[in-house]
Amino acid sequence: MKKIIIIGLTPQGLAMLRILSRAGHQVIAFTNTKKVVGYYSKYGDKRIFNDVVNLKSQIEKIVKAETKKIDCIITSGELLALIISEYPELYDICNVQSGPLHLVKMLTHKNQMYDFATSRGLKSAKFKTLYEYKPGDLKFPIILKKNYEIPLFFKIKKINSDYELSIFSKKIDTNNYKDILIQEYINIENYIFITYQAYLHYGEIKCYFIARQTRRLSTGLTCFIEEIKNNNLRKKIKNLSENLLVKTNYNGFIEVEYIYNTDNEDIIFMETNTRPCGTHSAFSYKFNNLHELFNQINNPPNLITNNKKIVWINIARDIKARLINKDFRHLSQFFKAKRDILDKDDLKPFIMQFFK
Repeated sequence: MKKIIIIGLTPQGLAMLRILSRAGHQVIAFTNTKKVVGYYSKYGDKRIFNDVVNLKSQIEKIVKAETKKIDCIITSGELLALIISEYPELYDICNVQSGPLHLVKMLTHKNQMYDFATSRGLKSAKFKTLYEYKPGDLKFPIILKKNYEIPLFFKIKKINSDYELSIFSKKIDTNNYKDILIQEYINIENYIFITYQAYLHYGEIKCYFIARQTRRLSTGLTCFIEEIKNNNLRKKIKNLSENLLVKTNYNGFIEVEYIYNTDNEDIIFMETNTRPCGTHSAFSYKFNNLHELFNQINNPPNLITNNKKIVWINIARDIKARLINKDFRHLSQFFKAKRDILDKDDLKPFIMQFFK
């Protein structure tokens, strides 16, 4: 079987590591920290890199030993940003997913991503970068979030006034202002969060999965999802996603996130993740032969669809969300849902997440 490189060992990296290793591929997985669940998997050859120079050195040794280009899957948003800015030549020496580089680079900058989505008929909330913003440009409350995946001391921050924004901004290095987005806050009381996950082969959608993010942490991390079976809503999400993605020449996994107003049926585009996303293991439960995409990467086969409704849980996150919200309904979901990270054949990642 093939030698495949994975970069990033957060939960989605762990899911890819298991899928590909169990299919017989020789997987070499890179991470810049041991404090990720995938590092403790029994599968694959896990390697630490200290900086980009070290990562380049290790990958170049692997590549030189091969006669054909190696497939490489980037699963971490932070490491994808690092590679785009400091190691773009990886796209020349490996078959990197997701790609092409210029498109991924554009979609990983949220301001450019929103402009692109708007040009293709999708709705999004008004925004400015922190660098561009002037008082009065947007209506409060607003949220601050990363425009680009750089290390920051916060993920999402809600701000209620210009004065509060000016105080909070003083905590941020001014060099990072261009990489922080200010966006008008949407009251989510009547909205549900929706994830659309897909695999594309040069702009052609080979498979997709649509689900409701039923429970989330305040940081945006998803705890519990349920596949959407409502045909009308599925069709709307499918059409919007096709408008966004088809004929882009995009290649690889992608997630598109939306919020849906249950009162007026309005759908607002939130963002894309140009890689296997944090709930990628749910995608693998939907398509039982997902690994075959990499057996025939230049001519992906039709995938076998699991027709049962997929219900998925990340147990550690869901417990935390339930405790925070004092929500102890439907506890049987812990036993009935498909599980992220927890795998009886590879238990150590689940155990070690509580000691990181």
